[in-house]
Amino acid sequence: MRTIKLTLALLVFAICISSCATILGIDSNTLMRIQKGMTKQEVTSILGQPMHRSFDHEVEGWTYEKNIAGAPGITVIELGFVDGRLTYMDSYEKYTNPPVAVYPSVEVNGDIPSRPHVTVGRGMSERDFQSLYNKVKSKPFKDDQLELLENGIGNRKLSCKQCVRMMSIYTFDDDKLKVLKILAPNIADRENYDEIIDALDFISSEEKARHILGIKK
Repeated sequence: MRTIKLTLALLVFAICISSCATILGIDSNTLMRIQKGMTKQEVTSILGQPMHRSFDHEVEGWTYEKNIAGAPGITVIELGFVDGRLTYMDSYEKYTNPPVAVYPSVEVNGDIPSRPHVTVGRGMSERDFQSLYNKVKSKPFKDDQLELLENGIGNRKLSCKQCVRMMSIYTFDDDKLKVLKILAPNIADRENYDEIIDALDFISSEEKARHILGIKK
């Protein structure tokens, strides 16, 4: 009986250690070993297995949470692979809230409260966009996702193609339109609005999208 209890205790201990391994045990030098172009096998040999995986078209995203020596709190590490090779990496403190941009209410066509069109701010790089996409998608509840998206986009511009990718998180047009309402003021290439319209399934949704984007018939 004593042997059985000892075996069970060791088994529980091993499981706990395995669970903690995804969060503990690296330093900044370990993180610096991660290089663009690495294979997934090379990355796992350094960081271990990811806590979360996601797929967006040709991009496979991995997410880790690590306690890095010298850094406060938990550090989230996001990696993206294309054709099995690392193409981008981003890291940030888990409990740091994204900057909140405050906008006055503006009436669009008389009845839709919206933020004004953004005329300043840099365009989003693919890495920055993918990072925001992964953060939004990782939230378990839709309201939290939309709140994070609104806070996270700030005054950064994005393309219609990126807007469509963010909308693709959701299946239904109503949810896609909620994303569009948030991102519409930040779209830089308005000549490509048709890409957004084509991403919707129903004619009624297309009309609502035109209304949000300020497209006149």
